[in-house]
Amino acid sequence: MNSKLENVFAEDPPAVVLGKLEVVTLGDEDLPRAALLLEEEHYLGAARPVGRTLVQAVHHQGRWVALLVWGPGALRLVDRDADIGWTDSQRAERIGLIVQNRRFLVLAKTRMPNLASRALALAVNALPAAWEQAHGYRPLLAETFTDIEAFEGTCYKAAAWQPCGITKGFTREHRADYFFRNNRPKKLWLRVLHRNAGPMLCSIEMPPQYTAGLNLNSPERALPLRARQLESLRDVLREVPDPRARNRSFPCSSLLLLIAMALLAGRKSLASIQRYGQMLTPKQRATLGWPSNRAGTFRPAPSYSALYNLLCKIDPHGFAAALNGWLSAPHGTLPRGLAIDGKYVRNIVLTLCLSEHESGAPAGIAIATQAPVSEETKKEGELTCARRLYATTPLHGATVTGDALNCEPQSITLVVENGGDALFQLKGNQPSALQYAMDVAAKLPPLLPFNLTNCTTVAKNGGFIRSMR
Repeated sequence: MNSKLENVFAEDPPAVVLGKLEVVTLGDEDLPRAALLLEEEHYLGAARPVGRTLVQAVHHQGRWVALLVWGPGALRLVDRDADIGWTDSQRAERIGLIVQNRRFLVLAKTRMPNLASRALALAVNALPAAWEQAHGYRPLLAETFTDIEAFEGTCYKAAAWQPCGITKGFTREHRADYFFRNNRPKKLWLRVLHRNAGPMLCSIEMPPQYTAGLNLNSPERALPLRARQLESLRDVLREVPDPRARNRSFPCSSLLLLIAMALLAGRKSLASIQRYGQMLTPKQRATLGWPSNRAGTFRPAPSYSALYNLLCKIDPHGFAAALNGWLSAPHGTLPRGLAIDGKYVRNIVLTLCLSEHESGAPAGIAIATQAPVSEETKKEGELTCARRLYATTPLHGATVTGDALNCEPQSITLVVENGGDALFQLKGNQPSALQYAMDVAAKLPPLLPFNLTNCTTVAKNGGFIRSMR
């Protein structure tokens, strides 16, 4: 995450002196009066209700002195999204955890020094609990905009909001669903509502208490790869042999590319992958290489049976080889740490992946199909698949880490011969190798100070041994 938003997330909420101010959430009976006041006194008028909404009133001595209208966050904001650092699929799923201050009005008859900043800070402090009561979850981040030609945004700065760039000056035309330039750029302000908002918005999985704010069936149609990446992957997938009969509507590479994009966008089942294809725009369908009909429009999305039929017939080794060729193209920038791990799908399909330690991005993939009948058969299949991966993935300058299953001479030799180092777990199920490692550790100076008793204990419980060239 960029430093700008890190500074926002690092700050504690300001200490709010309540005084005689009180924040209440307005019910249906008070909303018409609030809308009338906003229409009369706010320079933008009353906000049109969109999505989840919350209206707050700040009381002073029994009367309203300020009104705040909250709604859903903007679908896309370049500066905000860059500072958070989330992916397109994360943004589409978690945009509901951001709320936007759509209107803030201090009533003309009750204005007094410092009232705006105090009312704003108090309202923000009460917002998470009020939003949870109304919508079932607490938001993590708040955003708003100020017109740089008319306002300085002083009350937002005083209430611990942080500036986060300037918009490009476009307005959305809701009826036609397009944007036009208004030549009035706005300043974007952000305010954290949870100390760990940044890491949580980018985490792999959200805590269950935020499920109500997630869009798990997101209509997000953004492709997770850039145009050049898509083009190069499409070229690689064209080399994968097509196992289907000739009467087919979609090229094999187009279907495989659709599956890859849907998986990267967070779709986890074949049905959701098929629905993802239905939401793609004509331009995106052209990028994926979908054929067009005689009228010049692109075909409807491939059916579930078309995807299922291809996956049942495709050669997994050829498919994995093509993906590895694409993944290993930038092998000169391969990270120093690669972890290997495998998973079985219904005890039939084994997928083995070499992934970066820090990001989890794959650097090599191996796929095998079989019907294991025991745990030993599973282990043997994973080991065979791993050896093929060590032999075919460029490992220059990389250190491969793995569990004790990989700690055997042939695997280590393949890693070393392919330019890498191996750091595999060693357990007591290999007594000779374990004893040898203990003897070596006893004779050589350790990397960190420790005695032989500690070394023996660690080794017995799963120490590590590094291959030596």
